[in-house]
Amino acid sequence: MSRVVAAVSVVVALGASVACSGEGGGDAGKDAKPRASAGPSKLEKAALAAGDVKGYEVEAPDESGSSAAAPPAAKPSPAECGSLAAMLDVRTAGKSKDHVRRVLTATDDKDFTTTRVGLSSYAGSDAEQMMADLRAAARSTKCSAFRIGEQRYIGVRSLPTQDKSAKGDESVSYKIAHRKGEYVMRESVTVVRTGATLAVFDASNLYDPEGVQRDKDAEKDGTGGIGGIGTPTADQDPKVAPEIVTAQLDKI
Repeated sequence: MSRVVAAVSVVVALGASVACSGEGGGDAGKDAKPRASAGPSKLEKAALAAGDVKGYEVEAPDESGSSAAAPPAAKPSPAECGSLAAMLDVRTAGKSKDHVRRVLTATDDKDFTTTRVGLSSYAGSDAEQMMADLRAAARSTKCSAFRIGEQRYIGVRSLPTQDKSAKGDESVSYKIAHRKGEYVMRESVTVVRTGATLAVFDASNLYDPEGVQRDKDAEKDGTGGIGGIGTPTADQDPKVAPEIVTAQLDKI
């Protein structure tokens, strides 16, 4: 079983923004009219494939089943925060016409991050509206914690986009987390708009306090480090790798 499949299996089994928001392309991005959205064949052609990003395995997830990343089928509270959770699964993100998804994991076993990359095409100005909704939600103090049904999202804050969106028209980045039992799914999300196509980069890892303690105990008694596999610590937040963003935007 590949590390990609293993990582996805873990997420499924467990059930599962800009100290400023950046806008690539400056004023030109704001004034440009949305270009025609990409159809299914164009999205598939633009999606990342094996060998596109050095040091990462790339696989297409099974589209037949539901995704643990998808938000519950309930109304968000507050309502304006819903887009932040919807972006965690491109199949639930607004009025998208078509979508493709990829899952990337590093070949380095010490990298605990799984990155989901989704491409969605929209009609007319719907892509711009999605970005406006995301930006407003990421900036809103009301959305630092919110609910959708029984699922509570916590630790939401905007993140700087740096130069990740240089090839897009605009971008929004934020972090978000949600609990599942004793675990915490931590996610860093960057969304880049290019015309009427949105590229969503969602880097995640699982924080397991008990697992961290077991690793510490194992290190003390000399049994730690077997296979180079450990548990992400509290300060090891996932980060979207710039090389993944660059590789994907180069193909759009």
